[in-house]
Amino acid sequence: SFLHFLFTSFGTRILLGFGVFKYKDAPLSGVLPVSLGSLLSVGFMNLNLANNSVGFYQLSKLACIPVTLIIQFIAYRTRVPISVQLTLIPITFGVGYTTVHDLEINFVGLVFATVAVVATLSQIFTSTYQKSLDCNALQLLYHTSPIIAVGLLVMCPLFDDVTALQNHRMTSECLGRILLSCAFALGVNISNYLVLGKTSPLTYQVLGHLKTVLILILGFTVFNKPFDLQQGIGIFIAMTGVIAYTEVRRRNAPSPSQNSSESGKSSTSDKG
Repeated sequence: SFLHFLFTSFGTRILLGFGVFKYKDAPLSGVLPVSLGSLLSVGFMNLNLANNSVGFYQLSKLACIPVTLIIQFIAYRTRVPISVQLTLIPITFGVGYTTVHDLEINFVGLVFATVAVVATLSQIFTSTYQKSLDCNALQLLYHTSPIIAVGLLVMCPLFDDVTALQNHRMTSECLGRILLSCAFALGVNISNYLVLGKTSPLTYQVLGHLKTVLILILGFTVFNKPFDLQQGIGIFIAMTGVIAYTEVRRRNAPSPSQNSSESGKSSTSDKG
């Protein structure tokens, strides 16, 4: 994770040099909450996976959806329509039915999982501060990625075997895979910030579960993994929920004519 964000830090500066985006100054007071939130989320999700079974890890990721709803309501009084909330039920049930199998719980792992889930507030910070700072995804990532990289380097001894890393014999093949992984991470980090800036933390969570479902489907179709009936049923239920969520969100979104009408009323009242 440290290498991923270090690469992202250098990557955003290279993209800035090539004129892909324009530099936008941002105060540390606005950048720091996003950076610390992301650091906690990434770091404790790694600790969550390292100290729990894969099944419990997947279950904790499912808990991020209700926690996001609760935090949004407490912090910003954001209410999600009941119709949208209902579509989240088949998504969480379907993904859970597909991925959650071996549930092994221990106290340390439970603590790490709890902090990781609560740290989903970082996604709310990313979405909120990106708008308040008037930064696009690349401009904000330019500022946050170095701070996150330094934080993950400090946290590295908590979730990596430092001695094993020091004794590891680096080969050209291994280095190539690391660089490829870092390049993918740059794309993922940019897309994460784009999604959070253009949509909402809840939609980001739904897309994360959609990604899990698509990975499972690719396993069946491309990599010839054996098809499991339980996974098939779970995928169908989850995809039904994703489609319903998309449609309900589309119907609830204000139409362009409504937006123009509201802006017209606003300008009229301003003139008066």
